[in-house]
Amino acid sequence: MRSPTMKNFSVRTESDGVAVITFDVPGKGMNVISDEVQRELDELLHMLRNSDDVRGAVILSGKAGGFCAGADLPELLENMAGWCALDGEQELTRGVAESGGFSRRLRELETCGKPVAAIVHGVTVGGGLELALACHYRVAVADSKLRMALPEVGVGLLPGGGATQRLPRLVGIRAAAPWLLEGELISMEDALAGGIVHAVMSMDNALEDARRWVLTHPEAKAPWDEKGYRLPGGGPHTAEGYRHFAPAIAARHTGFGSEHPSLGNILKCIYEGSQVPIDAGLRIEARYFFNTLRKPEAKAMARTFFIARQALARRKEREDLESYLGVLQQVSEQEQQALLEEGYSTVLVANLCRVTSVGTGSPVSVAPAETQDADLETIGLLKRRLLYAQALAAARCLDAGIVVDPLEADLGAVEAGFPAWTGGPLGYIEIEGLEAFIAQAQSLEQEYGARFAVPPGLLRRLEAGQGLYA
Repeated sequence: MRSPTMKNFSVRTESDGVAVITFDVPGKGMNVISDEVQRELDELLHMLRNSDDVRGAVILSGKAGGFCAGADLPELLENMAGWCALDGEQELTRGVAESGGFSRRLRELETCGKPVAAIVHGVTVGGGLELALACHYRVAVADSKLRMALPEVGVGLLPGGGATQRLPRLVGIRAAAPWLLEGELISMEDALAGGIVHAVMSMDNALEDARRWVLTHPEAKAPWDEKGYRLPGGGPHTAEGYRHFAPAIAARHTGFGSEHPSLGNILKCIYEGSQVPIDAGLRIEARYFFNTLRKPEAKAMARTFFIARQALARRKEREDLESYLGVLQQVSEQEQQALLEEGYSTVLVANLCRVTSVGTGSPVSVAPAETQDADLETIGLLKRRLLYAQALAAARCLDAGIVVDPLEADLGAVEAGFPAWTGGPLGYIEIEGLEAFIAQAQSLEQEYGARFAVPPGLLRRLEAGQGLYA
């Protein structure tokens, strides 16, 4: 039966005391983790802890397409705006607690004192996978096109429901890292080998198996809550851990890895969290999760890679971006040529182009015989020049009607090579802040010429207090 206070879960308690909990968000094709779902988890937790008639639970999905697709991202983006506005120690502490509510509830589920099993099928990603990992036993439905992954890094976010702590504790740092840092799909073979799922069978058999497991494991605990637990493969200070973290940290500082809003924080979660007990690790993750959510780059990436893609998928026709992308490539090539003529090496300009520019990423000419050295500060300026040249060109195209939809302009540019961490050239302007961007562009114009002139549309938006996505 469905509780009158719960819209997203229904509970059927069998005669043997096993509560079968069906997760089925009304009005959506896929289950997502919303604030409302989290509040209803509190009611489920109260039932599990306090009902003498309930010996344990099995959680499954009522959706044909999968178990759960993770966070309700549009709602999360709204929450992010509020958390970004927080200031002062008390407000920030409250923000960490609010943003970490899902993780805290999953830990309560994991330690509720009763066995909990999950039956997963189809799409089981992000917070959906984290919900399953907090259960003590996991059965995958055979032939259900199971897709298990933690794709948050691809939209600039960090898994905030405990995955950075549970996954390394389950399979070891080396195996967990690609799934956390790159969002790779977890194959059924790897899932079975690592205990991410314990069994694979048909849906009818899965429910019977999960119920039987619950009844025969009344004292179930997560492996990391058992006495004597040790991290598989050892922690980051072991030889194995060092072999992983050295290249991972180096990769983080290659190209624009350092600008990516969540990569560094995921690494910190793994590194710091693997050296402490699980509860301390989850608190570490919660702080880095909140820190990531407050970054403008995270908002820009989520807007482009989720909101924009969803909106464009619903359209019958998309804009023809050929002329627009041609303009971006042209201004990038012009700026590359200027850098070469100023004496910077072809290799340096090629590398900068590769991580900043729309198009092929090759310098357009040969550098002078004598080249000048570039320190880190200078390299930062050269990157900024390439990014600003393209962002200003995108704003001019928007003014001129060459491109109409800012979301489509951003997504098209990123797909053509503009750095993903910006969310696109217009997203980059918002990351910088419109007033600061205009001031910096005017400074570049004074130094390098009219190609950095601010288009009138940006000045009008600043005067009107209007953003680029209004």
